[in-house]
Amino acid sequence: MESIFSKDYFTLFSLPVAYDVDQEVLTRRYREMQGMIHPDRFVNATEKERRVSVQMTALSNEAYQTLKSPLKRARYLLQLRGADIDDAVTNKDIAFLTEQIELRERLDEVRHSDDIDSELHKFASELQSRIVNLQQALQDAFADDASAGLAKAQRLYDEMQFISRLNDELNEIEDARD
Repeated sequence: MESIFSKDYFTLFSLPVAYDVDQEVLTRRYREMQGMIHPDRFVNATEKERRVSVQMTALSNEAYQTLKSPLKRARYLLQLRGADIDDAVTNKDIAFLTEQIELRERLDEVRHSDDIDSELHKFASELQSRIVNLQQALQDAFADDASAGLAKAQRLYDEMQFISRLNDELNEIEDARD
């Protein structure tokens, strides 16, 4: 039972190690696992069994949250493949850095727009489209086992991380208006 702690998140849920994850299968397997390991099932068990149940529940929760999120899943896959992930390191791609500045300026323009509702909606749609395209590109990059695929996946992860943060900020603006 304790060998489960040494498994990667994909193996934990009997899923192929890939960026593309069937969310319905993931959720079903997570719920099945929770039904077997949840601490409520171990109320009358030994102290060790209760402790292991709590640890396994925490592990399965973390694994589920990671595999459910496209951004967290990309980061996890990069880590599994030995990529050095450092969120503090800035992407050195000048075109991407320039684009970040332009998108930040655009967000500021949206924030101060006279027609903020329309601008919020338009910018949110653009960001969602970018996220979908990035997810597809990440799926393709992770399917490429060569080091070039890993390097591309890392670059795409950086971009998706930025776009996701920008999208979160846009959502905060929208929530503040409600």
